[in-house]
Amino acid sequence: MVKRSMPVCFTKEQHKMIEELAKRKGMLNTSQALEKILTE
Repeated sequence: MVKRSMPVCFTKEQHKMIEELAKRKGMLNTSQALEKILTE
């Protein structure tokens, strides 16, 4: 996994979408979902 250090800002709606994606994919937190999105 690549170590990332740049902060990322999202609106409440965007964060909610990322949380839902993480839940659907069985991930523990939104950070895992973000890593998955960034690698695709």
